[in-house]
Amino acid sequence: MRTLKLALLATVAVAGVSSAASAADLLIDTGPAPIVVDNYAAVDWNGPYAGLFISGQTDSIYGLGANLGVNAMVSDNLLAGVEGSVQWLHDDSWQGQVNGKLGFAVENFALYGLAGIGANSETEAYVPVGVGAEVKLTEDFSLKAEYQYQWDFDDAGEDAHVAKIGFNWHF
Repeated sequence: MRTLKLALLATVAVAGVSSAASAADLLIDTGPAPIVVDNYAAVDWNGPYAGLFISGQTDSIYGLGANLGVNAMVSDNLLAGVEGSVQWLHDDSWQGQVNGKLGFAVENFALYGLAGIGANSETEAYVPVGVGAEVKLTEDFSLKAEYQYQWDFDDAGEDAHVAKIGFNWHF
């Protein structure tokens, strides 16, 4: 009888220890892993855009303008584009120009150089050359700043330094 009691006690002990050991290996379903969205990896600079800007230039001339353009990513970080703009200046004159852009885009930031041809109501034709930077705040909305030097073609020699600040809506 004593052997039977020891065998029964041993069986209960083995069963208790084995259930405790398997309890440590319980699998708990936590669901799928969370999806991490990297907002900057999805920034797309390709396509058309339109925007508004304010400008200030030599001789305290300021203005309000609108632009329309298109960008293309030529390679991973090489950005190329064309932009046309029209602006009305506070002295009742106007300017219009078309620029080519070439630069680099990394995530939500773009830095570019520009050159083009322009015309205005005062001195006729000029050549704008400059640099710009643009940062995307959302997928469709960006802020930009540009500096241009405008060489005037007429004999008056009214070259101008121009600063522009504005926003673009990418569609």
